[in-house]
Amino acid sequence: MRSVFFTKPKRSTCAFLSHMIEQGEDVLSVVVDGKGDYDDAELFRICRSHGVPVADYADCDGLFEENEGAVEMIWCNTFPKLIKEEWIRAASVAAVNFHSAPLPEYRGVFAFNFAILNGDGEYGVTAHLLGKKFDQGDIIEVRRFPYDCGKGSVAELVALSEEKMLELFRDVYKKYRSGEPVLTMPQEPDGGRYFSRSDFEEAKRIVPGEDPAMTERRVRAFWYPPYEGAYVEAGGTRYAVVSKEVLDALGARR
Repeated sequence: MRSVFFTKPKRSTCAFLSHMIEQGEDVLSVVVDGKGDYDDAELFRICRSHGVPVADYADCDGLFEENEGAVEMIWCNTFPKLIKEEWIRAASVAAVNFHSAPLPEYRGVFAFNFAILNGDGEYGVTAHLLGKKFDQGDIIEVRRFPYDCGKGSVAELVALSEEKMLELFRDVYKKYRSGEPVLTMPQEPDGGRYFSRSDFEEAKRIVPGEDPAMTERRVRAFWYPPYEGAYVEAGGTRYAVVSKEVLDALGARR
């Protein structure tokens, strides 16, 4: 198949691209947002070694004009911007996004953190068609798995989800490549919740006088170095908070 891959340089997305190349996919282009920021990325090294062009999001109108009538599939994973409807329509077979959370419960961003904060008993990853809005296209599959978010960590959940996502991608990719019928189910537009960056920033703030159990969950939900975690604010300055449990765990790894 001839495809365009919208993504972001990460270890997991390198695995996506490598699988496509191994299967003989004709990747017309990998698209990233801010191409100049990733010159040394492993994803780009894979592209160079296999002759796969890399395009910037800002140049995609030209990319699709140059490849008019040639694009069969659009694949998307961890891409931060909305893909234009005219680009989606250019894919003669389908345009599929792989969302690193279960839909419709966790639309938007930072789902790992909110699942830990909410103490969920399971998690999941989703394959769905791209649509007019983020994370609202028809669902191909939600692959759920048990995970005790009440005791787990973001790092562990991310690693496990990336494994499940790669498995899901390979299975969905195989269906499209073989021409097997792919069934979809529409989402309820008002179902679930959309989590934004502002929701994320607000959830990191430890509220004075809040229940200690909530503070513990907040600290664990947002502990993901080197990124800022849960914090208290004093005099307009944020102070990061970490629990003894987390510090003990770090010490045990040395």
